[in-house]
Amino acid sequence: MVAVGLVLAAALVLFGAGTALRQRRAMARLRTERYLPSDDRAYLRGQVRRRVATGTVLVMIGGLIAVYYLSGMDARVDEIARKDRSGVPIPDDEDRADKDFTRTVAAYWVGILGLVFVAGCLAVFDFWATRRYWMSQYRLLKADHEAKLQRDLAVHRQAKENDRMNRMNRGGRPPGPADETDEEPPV
Repeated sequence: MVAVGLVLAAALVLFGAGTALRQRRAMARLRTERYLPSDDRAYLRGQVRRRVATGTVLVMIGGLIAVYYLSGMDARVDEIARKDRSGVPIPDDEDRADKDFTRTVAAYWVGILGLVFVAGCLAVFDFWATRRYWMSQYRLLKADHEAKLQRDLAVHRQAKENDRMNRMNRGGRPPGPADETDEEPPV
């Protein structure tokens, strides 16, 4: 069990440190990028901050788990459990010390779980910030696309109107249903 806990702790520390280092490089690239729009720069800067905070929390969680196993807390909790199951009477002062230690360990794990909650909240905040940013980008792209479509439609209508006027001026009659098609009449 100790080996599994230490492997988990090492994985969390490595993952958190790797995430923080990667975001540090992203911030350096962000500083060198000169022609980045201000809203993109603000989003990316916030993303780096959120992810560095998440990486830091993961390192803290991994460190606390490693301390739990390396300090012998786990072994002492196992020893207390064996004493309780053996049925041998325990002196009051030793029993009180065991109960105090058990409360300390419980508070320790509540702290670790609190950090897990913080990491989860940071991940959710990052998700929503990313979603909000990309939805605003989508709306901008959609509006730009709509404007281009409206412009193209106006140009098409104007060309069609000019074509009608040219036909009317040549033949002296208003265009009819046969003139509405793109095909030329047979000669």
